[in-house]
Amino acid sequence: MEIKKDSENIKHENTESDNSELEILAPEQVKEIDHEKAAVEAVHKAEKEILYVRAEFDNYKKRLLKDQETSIKMANRGLITELLSVLDFFEHAVAHSSKLKDKGDSDVTNFVTGIEMTRSELVQLLTRFGVELIGEAGENFDPLKHEAISEIEDKEKVGNTIFSVLQKGCMLHGKLLKPARVVVVKEN
Repeated sequence: MEIKKDSENIKHENTESDNSELEILAPEQVKEIDHEKAAVEAVHKAEKEILYVRAEFDNYKKRLLKDQETSIKMANRGLITELLSVLDFFEHAVAHSSKLKDKGDSDVTNFVTGIEMTRSELVQLLTRFGVELIGEAGENFDPLKHEAISEIEDKEKVGNTIFSVLQKGCMLHGKLLKPARVVVVKEN
């Protein structure tokens, strides 16, 4: 019988120790803990939303700055287009004046030199503002940069290359502003 009493005492001691470790919570305490958990979850959700909104705002600012930078770069587009017409006139003047320069008259030579210098200065000015002149004889024809005005047969030259440039084209900050007008060698 003693063994049974001992085992009953052990069982009784175990249940007492288990009850002392476990706290029985009142319904008000359970509700309070649930409210605290809900509040913590709401705070975590709000923190995530704040981070998301902050990231969206940073992306918006970056997009706005990029658009503003592009607008500033392209603001002179109209003026540059007009100056390209002036450059075309200088190109024609320089091309036709080489015959006059060879005649030896010093006044004519000085005048032609002045035209060449003015043309050169205009090209340098345009380059400082992000203009790149395109279209050189011998280049491969690129329909994205060149406008073919006509084709010519020439068995000595490679097909689909530029034979001559009638009017230079230009790129402004990497974007095509005006295609070069060219004569293209026909494919053999």
